[in-house]
Amino acid sequence: MKRTSLASVLAVLVMASMANATTVWNPAANGIVPPAVGNWNDVANWTNGLPDAGDKAVFNVPAAADAEVTDAQSFIQFVQGDGGDGGVIRVKNGGSLTTTTGWSAVGYNSTAHMIVEAGGTVSFAVHAWIGLIDGSVGTVDINGGTVNVGDMLGLGWDQTTSQGFVNVNDGGLLALSNIHGDGASSIKHGSLLDISGSGQVTIPGDFVGVMNTYAGNGLIAGNGVPGSVIVDLTSNPGFTTVTAAVIPEPGTLLLMGFALGSMFISRRR
Repeated sequence: MKRTSLASVLAVLVMASMANATTVWNPAANGIVPPAVGNWNDVANWTNGLPDAGDKAVFNVPAAADAEVTDAQSFIQFVQGDGGDGGVIRVKNGGSLTTTTGWSAVGYNSTAHMIVEAGGTVSFAVHAWIGLIDGSVGTVDINGGTVNVGDMLGLGWDQTTSQGFVNVNDGGLLALSNIHGDGASSIKHGSLLDISGSGQVTIPGDFVGVMNTYAGNGLIAGNGVPGSVIVDLTSNPGFTTVTAAVIPEPGTLLLMGFALGSMFISRRR
């Protein structure tokens, strides 16, 4: 009976190790080097096969060609910059990355960059760490695409020197599920969440005060200007929505300056 029990335990452990395999992005082994880009869906660009429902995708090979995502991909988690340069992941129109469990990181302990273009989607099942531990700098550019975060967002999350930058550019959407309520813990170490043009950040419930605190602390910016955002509950009922405040065009500012100057002169007279 004991032998059967031990055999069962060993079988479970072997199955678990097989189910949680790691595969590393290495397109150079497939003859693809920069400036060429590699297709995520090409099994030959990975060291241990294409990441699937039982795999962790790792990016740490120096000077690797960009990974281009053009279709739907689903796997356990991904870690960019784990022990080496995390390179660039580009999620194109029609492409999507979906993690199924655990946290994922853009910039674990090194530099990493993710770009989500219009029509592209990235969905984090749980936490999204952008710049996690010392030595990491993670950047996510949402260029018209959508990024969904199933639990906590962390920019420059751990230790003392990590940094994370998320740029929600024109037409982009960052859909959050949670954020620390102290106005400082989810974005720190000189990190920044910047919203430009018609980009939006949403979070369910009333987080107006919380997001205004982050903005007031200079951790959320609008069009590159810290604190220059609009936070409200009315534009998307049931959600707190953060957008960039409108910045007048340079010509408008010039006209305003002339008008104010004329008013000053007329009053002096």
